Amino acid sequence: MYPVTTCEATSLAETTRLLSSVLLPTVARGAIVRRPVGETLAAATESDRRIVSVLRELRERHGDDPLPLSYTGRRIALVLAPEDVRRLLEGTPEPFSPGGAEKRGALSHFQPHGALVSEHRSRPERRRANEEALAPGRLLHPDADSIAGHVHAEAQALVLALRNAGSRGGELDWSRFSETFDALARRVVFGSFAAGDRRTTELLRALRGRANWSYLLPVDRNLRGAFLDRVRENIDRAEPGSLAARLGRPESAERPEDQVAHWLFAFDASAIAAFRALALLTSSGSAVEAARAEALTEEGTDLPLLRATLRESVRLWPTTPVVIRESTRETTWRNGTIEAGTAFLVMSSYFHRDPAQLSYADAFEPGIWTDGRAEGEPGIVPFSHGPAGCPASDLVPLTVSYLLRSLLGGGPLHRVDGGLPLHTRELPDSLNHFGLRFSY
Repeated sequence: MYPVTTCEATSLAETTRLLSSVLLPTVARGAIVRRPVGETLAAATESDRRIVSVLRELRERHGDDPLPLSYTGRRIALVLAPEDVRRLLEGTPEPFSPGGAEKRGALSHFQPHGALVSEHRSRPERRRANEEALAPGRLLHPDADSIAGHVHAEAQALVLALRNAGSRGGELDWSRFSETFDALARRVVFGSFAAGDRRTTELLRALRGRANWSYLLPVDRNLRGAFLDRVRENIDRAEPGSLAARLGRPESAERPEDQVAHWLFAFDASAIAAFRALALLTSSGSAVEAARAEALTEEGTDLPLLRATLRESVRLWPTTPVVIRESTRETTWRNGTIEAGTAFLVMSSYFHRDPAQLSYADAFEPGIWTDGRAEGEPGIVPFSHGPAGCPASDLVPLTVSYLLRSLLGGGPLHRVDGGLPLHTRELPDSLNHFGLRFSY
């Protein structure tokens, strides 16, 4: 047990309930690579709905301050108020570091020198190199035309394969979709030559499986070395118009292979969000019809409704279930202080899907991303926020918007997995992407 701070802490009974109904189900899903069993159980047991109800109840009982958990063997505090989310993320890296013990333990398996977990003296340069390549703050990436070309090539090959397969063989399931998305990610990152480089993705997936255990499992240095060497070789071959080529512009870019390793890792979460967005776009409703119309009529590189659809997918079903910041010193809150070394947990689904805070909590509402409402909600952070926010927060929606356009342009697409139809005004708290299937 660690010393309780002056901020009120949970009781033993509350901590036990939080561990069983909030934290353990989140861990079971897999922090670094999703586990099919964990996702299936989360959907079946409505764990995301319980997270919202449990944290709302705790806020009503304990107030707005972050809530320290007693008896966990680790300094942990749950963030309960939306405004505190903004404070934590804007207060990065001091006094809220993005590289806590669990995160460093996980990411060290495949990117020990990535910007997110770098020490303070190395982090600014690595972050700057990432921003140079990924262009955050620009809705249209400087290489948007090149990205659109890569997307079109992979999507057209997928559509053709599905149409030629016929009957059940033509179904688009997660395995087939993720294989296409992995090839697309390698093309966007390195260039067309990398589309067939499945080995790089296989190495990364093996390392991510170990990373799910964070520091509890030792790093396989041989496997990590083989992966990072392969990434470095691909960077050396990077084609003009690729992200890796842009990373090479600043001559002082340090450990480029670790930065690119993080991009490849993050693209997997993008694939999950894109597959769920496809489920949204095969439902009905005025917002869905408008987004589909954009896909079928707009030939340029600016697809705001499809970008908003991707952001809504991440809001509704966060691909990062928990955002962590670890305090580097004692911090003062409304009614007390919390000691240094505390891991502050932001449970994304609580802030994204709390109907007490958001009138559109359970609805598909892409307009919040075009009219400023989402930006005005400090708890809505699909791509994090602040100095350690995802530098691909504009690149990912852009890339996925092109993919959605190409897939919808292949003909009428229907959901065929037998799941309940999505009602865009009352969407489920969880959506198991492993179980989705579509067909033309």
